[in-house]
Amino acid sequence: MSLPYKCMRSSQHRIFTPQRCSWMLYDWASSVLPTLHTTFVFAVYFTTTILPENGTFYWAMMTGAAALATGLLAPILGHLADIKGQIKSGLIIATLTAALAVMGLWFAVPDPQFAMLALGLSGLGIFFSELGFMFYNALLPRLADASITGRISGYGWGLGYIGAILALILVLAIFILPDPPLFGLSKQSAEPVRATMIFAGLWLIIFSLPLMRTSFDEAPKKKMQAFIPSLLQSGKLVLSIPNMMRFLMARMAYNDGLITLFAFGGIYAAKVFGFTQQDILIFAIGLNITAGIGAIIGGPLTDKWGSICIIRASLICLFSLGLICLITHSLYIFWAASLCLGFFIGPCQAAGRVWVSHLAPPENRASLFGFLALSGKLTSFVGPVLYGWIIYVTGLERAGMLVVLALFVLGFILLPKQRAN
Repeated sequence: MSLPYKCMRSSQHRIFTPQRCSWMLYDWASSVLPTLHTTFVFAVYFTTTILPENGTFYWAMMTGAAALATGLLAPILGHLADIKGQIKSGLIIATLTAALAVMGLWFAVPDPQFAMLALGLSGLGIFFSELGFMFYNALLPRLADASITGRISGYGWGLGYIGAILALILVLAIFILPDPPLFGLSKQSAEPVRATMIFAGLWLIIFSLPLMRTSFDEAPKKKMQAFIPSLLQSGKLVLSIPNMMRFLMARMAYNDGLITLFAFGGIYAAKVFGFTQQDILIFAIGLNITAGIGAIIGGPLTDKWGSICIIRASLICLFSLGLICLITHSLYIFWAASLCLGFFIGPCQAAGRVWVSHLAPPENRASLFGFLALSGKLTSFVGPVLYGWIIYVTGLERAGMLVVLALFVLGFILLPKQRAN
């Protein structure tokens, strides 16, 4: 017996159903890895303690290589998931592998001899966490119609920032601040910092479980084609959707800027303004608070004004505030501009996946989000590599941040003028 129309409509437009909440919670789960590993804790530990000489350069090369591998393989793996109807299976495998790789960083002791172990496990963690996020994004169109996907995406992204805040506070209270350290951890061998990686991996696994246990309507394609021709057909689909290629090129540029900002934000604060590990964690908490607020506010605005409008406005503000952070020598102005910058990071990211979800055909969702990952990663080694080389040649951390501003400008110029939603 079918439900009355009114009841169906009410259920469709109710934001917080169990299925949608489990999907949003994955943002909470996965945001901790880039926060604790890639940006604010392990990256700083690697560049200042494991490999203080040229550590920034080698970390940049690693993040660039991981991003390139993601960009090249994401469309292929997304296409396979579409063919076999295994988007959620791909998410589970990628999530567990990323968590285990990051937890393995416990063994990266503060000695240059362990630099390759740290770089290798970090690269695997970044690669598989990005694949997991690609599969996660591909589930968004299955949750609701286009009228509320902006809110679902924005609330999910905001929840991710809230999770990152809580994780940072816990790490600060449990591992960084206590002196002597809790649990018999040794500061001399950096065990409190290394223990945060075990914490991050367990956090990812535990809070991903609701989504892993949630069922989605997935089935393999009845008419199976040869793999290569069907992959090429998915590529042609990208070219056939109006403004899709232009949007992907724009996202390729501005996302490279965001990746570089995330990868080196903590390092920049440490090297230019002398932030300690404790300062960086407090800074990260403040930045995640403003970013979470921005993402939550940006969700309804994306539904109302469209993704392109929100991304364009966010890029203008990111460029302006980033320029202030680059040229100022005042610690207080740097703090204020950085915290304000956070308001525009979340909406810029969340609106992009909404734009694609509105245009993705049901049978090609993972493929299209694979190409979205490709646009975010294929050239994303450019920002970190350029940043690393500029620092290596000039010895000036400030000079590297010019790369971020240039990529924001390029993304703004390339964005399509029409709104897709």
